[in-house]
Amino acid sequence: MQNVLKLIPVACCMLLLSCGNRTAHKALQNTPPEVLKKIYYDGVEDDLLTAGLGLAGLRSTAPEIPQQPSAASLRQASYYHQFKALNDLSTTGGFGTLYGFDENQNPIAGHEYWGQRSVAEGVFHTVVFQLPDTFNADQACLVVAPSSGSRNVLGAVGTSGSWALTQGCAVVYTDKGTGTQVALDNNRTYQIDGLIDENRDTATDKLLENTQLATASKLHVVQKHPYSQLHPEQHWGTFVLDAAQFGLDLLQQEKGLTRNEIKVIAASVSNGGAAVLRAAESDVLGLIDAVVAAEPQINLQHQYDLKNRRGINSITTKPLIELSMNMSLFEPCAALSESLNGSPFKHNTVLIQELQKSRCAALNQLGYLAATDLAAQIDEALKKIEQLKIEQAAMQLSQVNTLANMWAAINHTYSNSYLQTTALDNLCQSAMSAFTTQGVPRVLSAAEITGMFALSNGIAPSNGVELAHSNQHNEVQSRMILATGFGLESQSCFYQLLDDANMQAAIESIKAQPEKNQVPTIVLHGQADGTVAINHASRAYYHRNQSSHDANQSMRYYEIENAQHFDAFLAYPGFNQQFVPMHPYFEQALELMHAHLFSAYALPESQLIKTEPRGVIEGQVPALSQSNIPRIKRQAMDRITVKQQQLEIE
Repeated sequence: MQNVLKLIPVACCMLLLSCGNRTAHKALQNTPPEVLKKIYYDGVEDDLLTAGLGLAGLRSTAPEIPQQPSAASLRQASYYHQFKALNDLSTTGGFGTLYGFDENQNPIAGHEYWGQRSVAEGVFHTVVFQLPDTFNADQACLVVAPSSGSRNVLGAVGTSGSWALTQGCAVVYTDKGTGTQVALDNNRTYQIDGLIDENRDTATDKLLENTQLATASKLHVVQKHPYSQLHPEQHWGTFVLDAAQFGLDLLQQEKGLTRNEIKVIAASVSNGGAAVLRAAESDVLGLIDAVVAAEPQINLQHQYDLKNRRGINSITTKPLIELSMNMSLFEPCAALSESLNGSPFKHNTVLIQELQKSRCAALNQLGYLAATDLAAQIDEALKKIEQLKIEQAAMQLSQVNTLANMWAAINHTYSNSYLQTTALDNLCQSAMSAFTTQGVPRVLSAAEITGMFALSNGIAPSNGVELAHSNQHNEVQSRMILATGFGLESQSCFYQLLDDANMQAAIESIKAQPEKNQVPTIVLHGQADGTVAINHASRAYYHRNQSSHDANQSMRYYEIENAQHFDAFLAYPGFNQQFVPMHPYFEQALELMHAHLFSAYALPESQLIKTEPRGVIEGQVPALSQSNIPRIKRQAMDRITVKQQQLEIE
């Protein structure tokens, strides 16, 4: 049972100007931006696109990180893990044949510029600007690519970054104030490129991370996203705009291009998708020309009616943290439902099913469930989730979510971030730690600490870091799933924080205002997304904008059947036969937006894309083909429309 989390391939857990009415842009800064590190990659030993690995290298075994790594070795290892965490790179998954780049793709040489910038007092983010030698100055394009999840600054290299570089665009990345830094002892500090400074000498090392983290004990892993005490999510839009400014200033400096000569597309997925939407809403200076957001983790207040083939359903949105707190209570129990036995990784839950049953009983004991027998408790828990207006297709992710304890990790990360706590506060007796194979808490190894920049995704579980339960004295006790009732005491505590005034204020500070988004925008979402609830995010965002008095005439919404949140899962049995990838549609959306900006091509109308899962033929899952993932159509057959209070999906 102690090794059960090793059963899952956790690549997750965290894982808008109309072309005709806005032409004035902010003048670029007269002073050159501060660049802390500038490197040229020749396309032979190393490059911008894959850090010298190529597609074959990305598909091969992970590059080793030396005991005394260089920044280049950490960068290459990070590239490898970012690509693998956000894409299905298997040879039958379509990458390299139907979308993405193939093994004949030439390395892309060019310059890379690193910086650390402040957007408010004490609020920093890391930025990286890449200028390829193949940059097309005649159609100058800059893609702003914030990281998804809690990843480091290179978190979008395998998504919007790779598309940008292969199109001859420059790209600028931001970690949007999160990243993979953890607190270190003995005055050691991470640099923004992942190396460790042994003495923290700010006078001599300009690359030092400016965000300081307070330690709790040697067994506590203190991560940046939950414990920076800055609530970075409230600044996500500003980070994107500041990264755009950094890229524009460097294009002026290096290429002599003015703002009006450059088209800027802000594009990313998940948390990064939310960040680009928030940037569009607040871009009063005209730094962004267009936005592409896939499966955006966006929080907003809205009520609308959803009309589809199942009838009409009234939706009142809830923020991610509220959904997570509810899901963390009920999904471990609901996942035992026989109706979910066909879900991927169901067989992997065998070792924890007794723990899940204990969660059902504990829910009854605390009054969350009225039923007293197990079968009725499972059914009631499932109904609780249905009442949250979670799509049935999304529940197919319940097994992997439970195995990874994803919702509990989200509760820990976002609640601590919103309330601006430290690990010393022991919020809800939830912590992050590492464990031996016997389940005993341990300190991180030297290799784990050294490779944190490259191998961590900034949230548990990853790179040895797991969600832990602590006692009232803040002493790490066990993995969270092994605490009583599958860790229910902590999750119940988080749930009760919803009534906290500071929590409500933090949530209010991150709510989107879709009607303020007036730049060309494409939003995409998979119907089976088990992480970002489609009814509470993209559907609501599109409806609120389009039903407002200032509806953005250049906003489109594309919804994809049989697509879920993590393409990396498609490399594994069960997922590969049931789901299709999101990434080809993200690339298509970028292509459509590029053509819209440079050639004035009209964006295809909002639509549902009906896909066809691969299934199993003669005992084998066939290779992905174009018939499985039909393209976004110029003339939509299955339109998505807004009619006053209703969002209609035909």
